[in-house]
Order: sequence, then structure tokens, then C-alpha cells
Amino acid sequence: MAAPQMLAEQAPAGTFHSPRSREFYDYWRRLALKRGGVPLRDDLDPAEIASLLPFLFIVEKEPGSGRFHFRLTGTGITEIMGLEHTNRYLDELLDGEDLENVTAMFDQVLDRHVCIRSVEGLTYSDRSYVRVEILRMPMCAGAGDCRLVIGCLSRIENDCRPNSITGAVKDKQVIHIENDILPRTAF
Repeated sequence: MAAPQMLAEQAPAGTFHSPRSREFYDYWRRLALKRGGVPLRDDLDPAEIASLLPFLFIVEKEPGSGRFHFRLTGTGITEIMGLEHTNRYLDELLDGEDLENVTAMFDQVLDRHVCIRSVEGLTYSDRSYVRVEILRMPMCAGAGDCRLVIGCLSRIENDCRPNSITGAVKDKQVIHIENDILPRTAF
């Protein structure tokens, strides 16, 4: 029996740090509303979001192994991260607690059909630091085949929110797309 189709909720004002994140979430939400649930990969029209493409990624949970494979990573992400992720597996890029946390977020996106937004700190080998906002949203490869996570990574410039902290993952927020469940702001 197929899971019931979920509809996207409007994200509350102030949910996103980055205008790019807001723009991509709104685009994804329009696709979800048009589809009546989680959008299909074929619903995406790259021409409609050309300015966002460098900051998008698509990850596939492989049937059988359950490993997460980066199918696509935009050039803007590669520039921010300092590393190409396309055609790499998550467990080749991360290990330990970081791998567990990101795997859990991807699984939650796919299993619960929710959008997860996080603000994370990246520390480079030269000890420089940058904060990024990452959206992770479900997408189906075909009808009933929800094994793709599409996401958007944005560098946060001039973050003026109170209590901004540098360091590890902070300010995770789940944006539920089930109409009957309220958003949860903490894990």
C-alpha cells in the first residue's frame, strides 16, 4: 500500500537565513502543491531555477545497500565546501558522529517526507570558518519511489540573528509537510 501523499506547508516568516533558501523552498513547495505530495524529479525544470542550480544537490538512497550517493552537486557547493561531492558516497565524505547525524537527517527526510533545515559551521584546514544553511527535502524518482533528497546549500553572510554561535551544527529545524503535524524546532 502506497503512503498517503503529503502536502507542503508554508514555512513561517523568519524560517530561513538565506534568500536563496527561501526561494528554493518556495519553488519546491509549488511543485509539491501542484503534484499533491512529494514532487517527482521530472517535475523539476532547471530553466525555472537557473540561478539556484550551482547551490543544489541531489542525493539518492541506494536500494539494497541503503548508502547515500551524491548524484549531483552544484559548482557553488563545491566552491564553498572545497571538495567535489558528485558521484561520491556520504560514508566516503564523513565518518563518526557527523556521518550518523547526516544519515539520520536524510533518513528522516525520506521516511517522514519532511524538510529539514540546518545551520552548520564549516572549519577549513587553514582554520577559517564559514556558516551555511542547508535545506534537505524529499523528492521521488518515480511514482511511489521516494529515495531522493534534493537540497540547497547557502553561505550565510552578515547573520544578524540573536544568539548566533559558531561551531557545530546549530539551529536545526524540521519543516513538516504533513498538513496535520506541527513543525518541531528541536530534536
